[in-house]
Order: sequence, then C-alpha cells, then structure tokens
Amino acid sequence: MRHAIRERRRPPARESAARDRPAPPGPFRHARRVRQQRVRLVAALVSGVALFATSGAAWTYRNLDDNIRSHDIETLLGTDRPTVAGSDPTDPADPHAGQPLNLLLVGVDDREGDNARFGGAGQSGVRSDTVILAHIAADRSRVELISIPRDSWVSIPACPLPDGTWSEPTEFKFNQAFALGGATGDVGYGVACSIRTLEAATGIRVDGFVAVDFSGFIRMIDALGGVEMCVPEPIDDPDADIQLDAGQQVLDGEQALGFARARKTLGDGSDTARIGRQQQLLDATIRTVLDQNLLSDSPALLRFLDAATASLTTSSELGSLSALSGIALSLREVRRDDVTFVTVPWTPRGDGANVVWTAEAEELFAAIAADRPLGGEDETSDGGTAGTDTGDTPDTTATTAPGADSPSLGGSHHESESC
Repeated sequence: MRHAIRERRRPPARESAARDRPAPPGPFRHARRVRQQRVRLVAALVSGVALFATSGAAWTYRNLDDNIRSHDIETLLGTDRPTVAGSDPTDPADPHAGQPLNLLLVGVDDREGDNARFGGAGQSGVRSDTVILAHIAADRSRVELISIPRDSWVSIPACPLPDGTWSEPTEFKFNQAFALGGATGDVGYGVACSIRTLEAATGIRVDGFVAVDFSGFIRMIDALGGVEMCVPEPIDDPDADIQLDAGQQVLDGEQALGFARARKTLGDGSDTARIGRQQQLLDATIRTVLDQNLLSDSPALLRFLDAATASLTTSSELGSLSALSGIALSLREVRRDDVTFVTVPWTPRGDGANVVWTAEAEELFAAIAADRPLGGEDETSDGGTAGTDTGDTPDTTATTAPGADSPSLGGSHHESESC
C-alpha cells in the first residue's frame, strides 16, 4: 500500500479568519497549542520520510523497506468472511480511510535459527506465543488491544496447508490454529488459520497481521535503549531464563522477553495470568516510544527503524515502510490514554487448563465489529456524545475473568502501587 502525496489546498476564507482570531482563554488555548505541536511533529516525520526517499539516503529507505518480510494470505482466507463496517474508502492513498482497521498482532514461538537459544532447538514448526487483536477506530481516535487467551477452547475450521491439503475442522485451544498452519514453519499459513478461526468465532473481519519472533522482539526493545517498568515482586523463572529484583528498573530486550514469557513461577502459573504482565510490558513500551523524541536523533531513529523492520513479518498490504508509516500518521491524534487494553472475558472450562469465552465476550466482539467504544459512550470533541447507540457496549471495567491475575480489563495503564 503506497501513500501518494496529496496537494495541500488553501483553506476556505472562514477557516483562515478563525485562525486569525485570538485564542480563547483556559483549556481551549492549551488544546490548540497541543494540536499545533502534533502538527509540527507529523510534519517533521513526513519530511524525514521524504528526505529518505529523495536524497542520497534513498538506499537506506530501500534497505529498511526490504527488511520487512511479508506474506500474501488473502487467498488462504477464502471468500466467506465477515463484512467490513464503515463507509467505502474515498482516499486512494489509504484503502482503509473511513473504516475501522483490525490487525492481528502475533508473538511467534519459533525455536529455529537465532531463536534456538531459547530452548527446544530443532523443534519443528512455529507456534503462537501471544495473540492480540488491535482494533483501530474508523475515525482514528482510539485503539483497543484485545488479548486472546491462547488456551481458549474454540472451533477451528478447516484450513489450507502448505502442501496443498486441508486440515480437518476440530475443537481445540485457540493457539492450535496457528500450530496447524505453521507445522512446517510457514508463518503465513499459521496466521491464516488463526484469522479464519478468529473471524468464525467473533464475526470480526481481520484486515492484516504483524508478527514478531523472540529475537526480533529483543532487537526492538534494545533499539529503544530498554523499557522502564515496575516489577512488583522478584522473579526467578528458569524456563523463561530471567531473574529480576522487585522495583522500578529498565529492562533490556532479553529481560523484557523473559518478563513476557514468565509463567510457571508467578501467580497461579496459568497463561491467562501472564496476559496482564504482557499488557503491562506493552503499555510501558508504548510509553517509551512516545517519550523518546526519535525524530530529533537521526542515529537513534535509524537504529530503531532498522531493528523494527527487520523484526517484522506482515501481511502483504502492510509489507512496506510507507504502509506502516501511513498507519502511524493516521493515528497522530491518539494519545496514550486513547489506547485500551482488554482481555477476552472467560471462565474455566473445567479441565484444569483451558478456558471458554463468556456472554460478555460476545458483547465485546459485537462492539468491536460495530466500531463502538468499549465501556462507555463515544465522546465528541465538545463533550457531548456521538449518535452511536452504545446501549449494548460492554462495560469491560466491570468484567473480571475468574482466576485472571491481571488488571487488564478495560484499563489503559498497568502501573503497580508497589513502585
């Protein structure tokens, strides 16, 4: 997806006149100043990308572009899929303009190559370690990150396999879908089966995916100089290869990966319990990216872009630097408080390991499919409410999954009082 350069039109006379009027007092002046700062930031980013593409540094841009591995999985998803909410796109530079965007974010458990040092060397195939559905609102005002428990008991439809055959439909845990498609190491087929399963179970259309393996995750965190986090209790988990003291500290890439993977020595040892820690880490990473002024530090920006692009495997429509930067630009107004973390509401299946989704999960998926805000009304800029009926929108802040050692439902931040 390439983003064309659009001609800047002269604003109407009444808009020019409005800008010439003195700024109103109080918070409106502050809001205007913040908006101007954001505009300058976006302008700097656009200028930086243009500089890469048109100057002697064009080779660097092409190298970053070539770093990204992509898979065209459209034909693997079939034609019997959920419809897209929102209006038809009108901006040729953004095929999703005016529509919500749903992306599957996958942490890949691959034990070959650089990942062999994490144990299980020679283990065949790839598996999903973490799965998050990222919902970007049609008006680009908010982002919801919905964690899918990998031990969720679901119906997995028949999926195409790399050898030309199809898997049999089955009832099993959600991460089995990725394992079926990725049995021979093909991430594209693994993600495609996961998407087919998620779409059938939720009625939500998934528009693309971004996947990162263990080594790629480490490179990205290290390129940021680490992530500052509160570790509420000491961690000593040999399986995740991590030892941490309690307290506020900066985690490097390997420590951050260990924190995300630690499970058996913390809480009740379940996968659902560690989801809250993963969301806490993701929130801290978002905070780190926003706090660092990468645009004013060219070497740091280049290191981060090089690490990020080399770490990602994406669907074909996201497989370019311009496509990814286009999504980033469309979210220029989103603040950290506009990012919500949610875990699919669940209850134990009764077998000691797996979980099933509750009725609240159906309400959650319905809200996402309809692009309704979670847990409240859709606020407009003047403090009123939009014309969207939110009567059936789930209040995820009041939904707690039994046994989930996680403050994730409905919260945008995951700060610990112990630090």
